[in-house]
Amino acid sequence: MSSRNSFLHLAVVSFVLLLIAVAPATAEAADGSAPFTPEERDEIFGRTDPRRPSARATTHDEIRAVTAQEDFDAKSYVLDLSFDPTTSRVSGTVTMNATSLADGLQTVPLNLLDNMTVASVVRGAIPLTFAHAGNILDITLDQPFDTGQDFQVTIDYSGSPSASGFAALAWTKYNSSGAGQMVWSLSEPDGARNWWPCKDRPDDKAMVDEYWTVPSGWTATGNGRLIEEGTLPGGRKQYYWSSSYPLTTYLVSVAATDYVKFSQTYDPIAGGTMPIDYYVYSEDLNDAQVDFSPLPAMMRYFELTFGDYPFVDDQYGMSAFGWGGAMEHTANTSYGYLLITGTNYYDWVVAHELAHQWWGDSLSPQTWADIWLNEGFATYSEALWAEDVGGPTALLDYMNALWRASFDGPLYDPTELFGSTSYDKGGWVLHMLRGAMGDTAFFQTLRDWYVNNKDGVVNTAQFQATAEVRYGGSLNWFFQSWVYGANRPDYEYGYTSVDMGDGTFRNYLQVRQVQVDAGLFTMPIDLTLHGSAGSEVRTVWNDMLDQIFVLETTSPLTAVQFDVDNWILKAGATPFTPADLDLDGVPDQVDNCPARSNPLQSDTDGDAIGDSCDADDDNDSLADVLDCAPLDNEQGEPGEVTALVALGPAGQPTELAWDAAPRADLYDVIRGSLGSVASGPGSCHAPGQTGLSYVDAELPPVGEGFAYLIRGYDSGCGGGGTLGRDSTGELRTSPCP
Repeated sequence: MSSRNSFLHLAVVSFVLLLIAVAPATAEAADGSAPFTPEERDEIFGRTDPRRPSARATTHDEIRAVTAQEDFDAKSYVLDLSFDPTTSRVSGTVTMNATSLADGLQTVPLNLLDNMTVASVVRGAIPLTFAHAGNILDITLDQPFDTGQDFQVTIDYSGSPSASGFAALAWTKYNSSGAGQMVWSLSEPDGARNWWPCKDRPDDKAMVDEYWTVPSGWTATGNGRLIEEGTLPGGRKQYYWSSSYPLTTYLVSVAATDYVKFSQTYDPIAGGTMPIDYYVYSEDLNDAQVDFSPLPAMMRYFELTFGDYPFVDDQYGMSAFGWGGAMEHTANTSYGYLLITGTNYYDWVVAHELAHQWWGDSLSPQTWADIWLNEGFATYSEALWAEDVGGPTALLDYMNALWRASFDGPLYDPTELFGSTSYDKGGWVLHMLRGAMGDTAFFQTLRDWYVNNKDGVVNTAQFQATAEVRYGGSLNWFFQSWVYGANRPDYEYGYTSVDMGDGTFRNYLQVRQVQVDAGLFTMPIDLTLHGSAGSEVRTVWNDMLDQIFVLETTSPLTAVQFDVDNWILKAGATPFTPADLDLDGVPDQVDNCPARSNPLQSDTDGDAIGDSCDADDDNDSLADVLDCAPLDNEQGEPGEVTALVALGPAGQPTELAWDAAPRADLYDVIRGSLGSVASGPGSCHAPGQTGLSYVDAELPPVGEGFAYLIRGYDSGCGGGGTLGRDSTGELRTSPCP
């Protein structure tokens, strides 16, 4: 991680937390807009530093312990520790109160690195046996405990904590000085085990009391409220901090040096007052009073937006420490002294860490795969604060500053735990969810999310379910692509227009997704339509890789803008001209007659072949060139009557019935004698019948019979139809006119 002053690196793993290594300062604009470019943000978060060492390897015992730790619930810890800056050693006791979650529990595995020395473990006054190997302290209880039974163990230990992650525990006050002037912790994600024995995982929160013993000239800060302080023999002083709310282990904090303190009083929206205490280096006091002055207004905004400040019964505070970034320790953020400039350069960092009190500290991730619920939420909170200060333009500027050409891997279970995907893409995903849901539903979702899960552990599936309640439907289309999937859409868009001749214009808006590194992203898209009558925004639902939307306007379009307010995290949106071979204003892709102009898309018979291309516009089986009414399938030369039956007993009138002929509204009955059928159809016996039956009352002469033919007739323009062919194959000629 680079900084202004050759930052001292402390065995850093390849994680990047919300920790912000200082880059050359860029002042935040007065309107609250973003003070950084994506490249600067990468530098600030330490993502470009090639010197970051690899993460500490996980031992076989640690893997085993993950399962075994499911059998008990840590309820509270009491840390009574002494910090010796002259030797960089920690010594003291940690007492854990826990509840068994399984019958017959007798082995309790806790996380503690092997370089720390355990002197004893007791339950009350009863000594317990233990084994310490593979960075796991396995404690054997003196008796089994069944489900629901409580037990307590106290570990007496000491040692010089090794560094991992971003330090775990460090002893430097300035990045240009050596150890011994301060002690501070930074344990995310799994560095608590470096300096105290615990169930070191984010999903088991516990109450914490902290007794920090430090040199007498120092002030020690921790989590919750400072209950008391007292002088001890040997030039030492003890500070007792207690949290009224459960913490996860990575948020347990110590920061101690020769601080100076100043305070603000905050009036929570729930009533009463709450202190905001700042512990800073003496030389930074005046600058800190400037830099931290916006914090009460930030807290007020976040309370109104998210809900009551989570730790209102304790306090909020900031403790300067000897690292170049910041860490959201519960109720007491550790804040890098280099960020204190007296110019409000890093207001966005102040906002980020404050927002973590809701997102990460009160609502903690169930697993590290859910880290975006911490970092994405805190990042978007920065943008919301910018919007509150500077309005919609400031929000747009801020989101644009979080944009980058690519993000690695998915948001859930990201490739790099604390990389730009968890932070900046996470912020973008919330921004897009807001755009898809609308402000009312989105902000109520945030409040529901906080109120329903306060002081708990949460996961991504739960957040989706919470959002779906306010959205009123499934959000799988959103979460599958944006949270569980990788990359982002790359759009192309274009339009054509047709004057309909009735005062309206039909506009064809084509949207294509052309990304090759991801599948379909279903999203609502805002299209801004500009015309002589003004501008308007139309929202379309894009759920295909190549899709055309038909939008009507009262004036011809002069321009179209795609997602002008940037509600979508996209690789790009490139204009193009849709293919229109016949230049009729209808894109070939949806043109029912792409080779011939047919701007109105007339299709009389509805067969998807436009009239300009259709050889039989009315689909009556008569080619238009032979059809006297090519657009009316009820007129034209009638078809042949193909079914005729004669009924009735011999010596009685003959009853004729036939099937309807296409386009016929009348029928001619033609009759001849059986003996003359070969020479001709006979005579026009009963023309102009309106039904599909006829009774011939006349009887044939004795020894003879009648033969009948029925011809359809169109009284419109079609006239008489065909009688079919005779036995020789020749067309019959009708005797009826």
